[in-house]
Amino acid sequence: MVALRLLCLSPALICGMHLIPSASAQFSYPEGVYGWYEAGGTVVDKAKLQDFFGEATANNTVKFDPGFHFGMAIGHELTRYVSVELESGFNYNSLRSIEGAFDSSGNFYRVPVLGNLVLKYPNRSRFIPVVGAGAGAHWSVFDVQRVGFGSTVGIEADDETWTFAYQGYAGVCYKFRESMSWGLFYHYSVEDGPSWDFDSSRGSFKLDSLRTHSVALTFGWYF
Repeated sequence: MVALRLLCLSPALICGMHLIPSASAQFSYPEGVYGWYEAGGTVVDKAKLQDFFGEATANNTVKFDPGFHFGMAIGHELTRYVSVELESGFNYNSLRSIEGAFDSSGNFYRVPVLGNLVLKYPNRSRFIPVVGAGAGAHWSVFDVQRVGFGSTVGIEADDETWTFAYQGYAGVCYKFRESMSWGLFYHYSVEDGPSWDFDSSRGSFKLDSLRTHSVALTFGWYF
């Protein structure tokens, strides 16, 4: 009964810990579990406007200001060279301009939920090269502060959407301790055809894609 209560109450259910049969009922993390946190800057490529509340857009160019990126993941090593990860985080960029618009101001917030396959190359040095790729979805919020295009004037609204997304990334880790590392990583992610439907304005704002580049400093931990 004591062992059962410990199993039910332990936060190890979240972290993936398992019960070791012993008189002291100790817990231990499974081998190969790791995680990372990162922070850095983002740049979003120019996008093409597919729909703006029914206006004729002719693929007008949409530009974004540089923003920032936070990321986190938990992973498990299948072998010394192959891992799987679950990644999330937060990205922010503001709207710079819309070609042909007489007013454009807004903010884009994105939260990725991605599954990654990761390849790495452990070696005799403390530097470990890493590459990864993943797919999943982005939860995206478009906060329109002031946009005017064609006959549509002065839109102020916000909406959220889920969009299919995928990414690739590469970088290098420096393992300064057995259980900790610093790293520098580049991510390239794509949101495919995000569209926001504004009920208050009876229309939608759709882009061909959101292609984001980010460079971040990463802190990793290992069990």
